[in-house]
Amino acid sequence: MKSFFLSILFNIFILFTLSASPTDSVSTTYKDGEFITYSQVWVNASDSTCYNTAKDYDNQMRYNLDALYGWALKGLNLRKEKNELMMFYLKSTSFNSGTSVITGIGDAIIPGLITFPNIEVESQLSQKNFSNGKKAFYLNMINARGFIKTMNNSFFVIPTANKGTWYVQEVHVRFGWFFGIFITKNRFKSIMEWRLQRLVHNLRDEAERRERKQLSLKN
Repeated sequence: MKSFFLSILFNIFILFTLSASPTDSVSTTYKDGEFITYSQVWVNASDSTCYNTAKDYDNQMRYNLDALYGWALKGLNLRKEKNELMMFYLKSTSFNSGTSVITGIGDAIIPGLITFPNIEVESQLSQKNFSNGKKAFYLNMINARGFIKTMNNSFFVIPTANKGTWYVQEVHVRFGWFFGIFITKNRFKSIMEWRLQRLVHNLRDEAERRERKQLSLKN
């Protein structure tokens, strides 16, 4: 019952926030060892186009990681690009269709200090469609071999009455003991927050590109 009421309150909060803020936004809070990043991005495209774009991201994350670097993961610096605080190298993903578990393998590098090679992050993918047209993708971490303690990612596609759509993302992260000490709130912003926001922007840009292409074909 408690989780039911919390779900209602969360949805009311989303609707209030979206109606009150016409611009994109991102924010991160930190409490009791957990980082919570909330971002919303307005997409000038239909909900069907936005959903299909998000669905393609979901499918390629499972089966074709390399294809994502051309659009959804573009500019996220996940291939050992230089970064002052930390470097990431996302090497591969594999998907178990029987369990809906996706396994990502990569390196986490703190330049001049330490490298954590071949970290495996196992997460379970799921999807839900709501009666009001909203659609959700969920990525809940199962295991990360000490890098991340817990992680839950909720991504929503929310249609509106004025021919546009909202992408809304909420990510909860608790790091393992070493990274829990190293990653402060300011470091989290410079290491992860901008990547989470860039991902949503990439999805928006692709959805709007597809929408323009569809309109041009009709004309």
